[in-house]
Formats: sequence, structure tokens, C-alpha cells
Amino acid sequence: MCFEQLHESAQRGELLLVDGGMCHWHLRRDGQLTIREIIATRQGAGSQMLAELLAVPNVRIILAKCPADLPANEWYGGKGFELAGIERAKSGREINVWILELESSSMPEPLRQLTLC
Repeated sequence: MCFEQLHESAQRGELLLVDGGMCHWHLRRDGQLTIREIIATRQGAGSQMLAELLAVPNVRIILAKCPADLPANEWYGGKGFELAGIERAKSGREINVWILELESSSMPEPLRQLTLC
């Protein structure tokens, strides 16, 4: 996480700070909101941040990546995210790719096929 990137994201309104949590995210023009980093140090902080992300205008899908060996994967599954795939980091570590579709009936086909980036 680079402080310059965080500062720029804060200027764009794409840095969320709550008591016990931080979320750095980006909303693409096609409606995909990508969680770049998320940290929760208090029970309920993750749910609070997710609720705020769900209220961002024009979001059609939320994408998050999480190392496969972390307990946070259970949280994503419990919040309605679907496991869309598994990537491998340069280190060889498996990374789960999670998606949460918000408007599946009106989602364009390219988003359904999900270009992961």
C-alpha cells in the first residue's frame, strides 16, 4: 500500500475510514467496484464498510481478492460474495477472487464474464 496512492484515492473519495477499519477501493466506469485493500480490527467494522460500499452510486458488482489461506474468505462467503476464480500470485500463493453482483438482471455480458483486473 503506497501512501501517495492512498492520498490520491482519498482525494477522489475512494478511501473509507471507520472506527476499527479502512477500505481502499476504486469504482470503474462500467460499474465494477474493486476493493483494493480492506482492514478490519474490530468486530462489525467489515460489515459497516460493506454497507457503505453498497451505497456508492452506480455500483453493479463488487470484486475483492483475498489470499486463500486467510479466514476472511469465510466472511466474503457469508456476505453473499461468490467465488469467481482462483489466481496465483507471483509468490505462488493462491488468491481467491470474490464477486458480489448487485444488478444481475441488467448487468452487461462483459461484466458477467468478469475481466479480472
